Amino acid sequence: MFKIPLKYRWTYRHLTSAELSRDCSFDLCLGNLFEDDIKRFLGFYSEQGLRLALKRYGFVAKLRELGYEQTDIRFGVREDGSHFLVIFEPPFDKDRVIAELLVRKTALDELFPVLKVEWLCLQNPKSSFSDEKPRLPGQNYPGLGLGKDVLSAIILMALRLKYQAVTNVADHFHNAYIYSETFHFHKPEDAARFKDFCLFMKSEGLSLSDSAWALEEGKIFLKGEGTPYHWEPAVQILPLRSSLAGKYTSEEYRIAVEKNRGKFAFVYKP
Repeated sequence: MFKIPLKYRWTYRHLTSAELSRDCSFDLCLGNLFEDDIKRFLGFYSEQGLRLALKRYGFVAKLRELGYEQTDIRFGVREDGSHFLVIFEPPFDKDRVIAELLVRKTALDELFPVLKVEWLCLQNPKSSFSDEKPRLPGQNYPGLGLGKDVLSAIILMALRLKYQAVTNVADHFHNAYIYSETFHFHKPEDAARFKDFCLFMKSEGLSLSDSAWALEEGKIFLKGEGTPYHWEPAVQILPLRSSLAGKYTSEEYRIAVEKNRGKFAFVYKP
């Protein structure tokens, strides 16, 4: 299971549910008693609570170190029921967005509730791509370098709200590769396909960036087929209960993965 840094675990223990869900002053809240629906992030976090969490977990300070003296947030619920949270440098503009998270409460097979991460974008509009930080498909700006910090916050948020697991479906191979450090593929056949492709990458001497662009540019083929191979998004899961985590580290799961190995033979055509 992903190991959350001690500083975040300490903050989690010392932030109360009352602080995170507090909406406003008593006088202002009297009016809300008569509203049918108070918009909260995931039905729990108020605007005041989100701002407090971002400060206490150190994200405001980290962004200040990156040159963002002022940051603001927007959050809400989309028509499809998913919840969004955006952090930006004011005034709001798409090119001033620093982080964007889109999540929903859902189920996975018999598991409920599960927190599905539908979209996560962490970017630094003040930075530029370089040989050390090459652009990857789907990126407009380099990353923030805060991926593990943000993942820790998402996990703690899910734990507080008693979710069974966090899931995602990466639309690009490089995202799935990054998530694979902490997430398991829900289905053994998807894990096998991923392992086969990683082995292929290594045999061809391709870096993560090289592989990502080769897929994007249609330079990867399945052996014997004439059309380019495109990454097939699959469910990845991070269990939040030890009993569930055991499923993906079990001998049964490992054997199922190995039985599906070798079904995909890839060819690289530069």
